[in-house]
Amino acid sequence: MLRAAAGWLDQVPSLDLDDLREVQRISHALLDRLARDRELLTRLVNEVLHDQERMDASRITLLLNRLSLYQAPNRGFEIRLTMNPRPENQLVPHDHRYAFATRILTDGYVHVVRRRTNGWSGPFTGTDLEPAVVTLEGPGSTYTLGDAMVHQAVMEPDTVTLFVRGPRRKKLSHAAQELMPPRETWPAPAIPGDEPEESRPPTLEEYQTMRAYLIQRQLIDWRRGFPWPRRAAPR
Repeated sequence: MLRAAAGWLDQVPSLDLDDLREVQRISHALLDRLARDRELLTRLVNEVLHDQERMDASRITLLLNRLSLYQAPNRGFEIRLTMNPRPENQLVPHDHRYAFATRILTDGYVHVVRRRTNGWSGPFTGTDLEPAVVTLEGPGSTYTLGDAMVHQAVMEPDTVTLFVRGPRRKKLSHAAQELMPPRETWPAPAIPGDEPEESRPPTLEEYQTMRAYLIQRQLIDWRRGFPWPRRAAPR
């Protein structure tokens, strides 16, 4: 992976932990500091274009778009920046293969954590779930969920979040399949004529659109440009 040293971020402890409270402590400190470090956040967004591994890990999905900002597999975590939520596709309760923490940067959402009535693992349907906690999350809100938790986030259109995930703890994630959005609402294929996909890497144009979106919302600094030295002007 091509990546310049990221200073304090390279010193963040491992999130490969079974203690969710410790995961929360480390993750919240990480997200709070990165949210305030506009210079580093700008550099990480810019570097994605020049790092094929992070470009491939960035995704256009049926729920939202995301950039993979920082990968630390030896410490068990990845940092993402999410944006462009698709409100019509936000109603599907789902779990994740990993514990994660999120910090909202702009706008926000109604967050519903649901209680499973058919156990803590394996597939489920909408009838296997009951609402447990409903919260309103806005700018500055930060929370952590374990891999067994089922949730949904009904996002405002301009919601942008920082997201850090821990190591995968199970082979599959699950969603209430009968509530999945119809195929015609999935992301358009990157290559015209291909089938729509639930998730795929962004095209160059989509990456540039996401970067411009972040600049317009003053989350990153357009003046810093891309992290490559300029070529010398011809004499």
